[in-house]
Amino acid sequence: MHKDNWTLPPDSLDLASHHVHIWRISLDLSTDSVKLIESNLSVDEANRATRFRFEVDKNRFIVAHGVLRKILGHYLHSNPAELTFSLNQYGKPALVNSTLEFNLSHSGNFALVAVTQGRKIGVDVERIRQGISSNVIAQQYFSKSEVAELQSLPLEQRESAFFTCWTRKEAYIKAQGVGLSLPLESFDVSLTPGQPAILRATRPDPQESARWTLHSLDVDPNYAGGLAVEGTALEFRLFSFLKNTMSP
Repeated sequence: MHKDNWTLPPDSLDLASHHVHIWRISLDLSTDSVKLIESNLSVDEANRATRFRFEVDKNRFIVAHGVLRKILGHYLHSNPAELTFSLNQYGKPALVNSTLEFNLSHSGNFALVAVTQGRKIGVDVERIRQGISSNVIAQQYFSKSEVAELQSLPLEQRESAFFTCWTRKEAYIKAQGVGLSLPLESFDVSLTPGQPAILRATRPDPQESARWTLHSLDVDPNYAGGLAVEGTALEFRLFSFLKNTMSP
């Protein structure tokens, strides 16, 4: 049974060095709400939104990026529209003049935003799609041990396990911030449903795996979510963002 552990945030957000905050955002909002959130976007983000062919995709992009700004602005006590970002050579965004680290992922009706203080972090959410050729894709992108673990599972668990593995690997890649210059087969994650999320091995440096924490996220019964964050002994808080969660 799906268990919903997401709560409304407190009025004052304390983000200590051992804290990891994850926000779940519903992207399908009313037209009026989308227009209100759109005012948070930069000119470049607003221009990117106009390139979407379908209105639903445009609105989901606006909400994901506009709410990201609103969340980060809340931590920094800043106007969301005035936040400035830089991109590294692989396209990963970072806040200018801030130790706050963050990552955004969106798929279908949901977005996830993960925030830490001075720790590399990556998050991924994927809508579970029925009938994809998970075994074929796994053979292309997963490590040998991950493929073996996937194939050892009962058939009815493999679809869920595939998306579990995919989101964990994507989260770790995003946290490292070096794009696919970090090969997907160069590290192993656990994927068996109901088992702990573990970064089992990293290559060529086997010590790297001990420096990271993986975390599963129960976003919705039809979605898989994964998080990778630098460090151990961390405290996770799960927040639901509602349009009236934070004062303007």
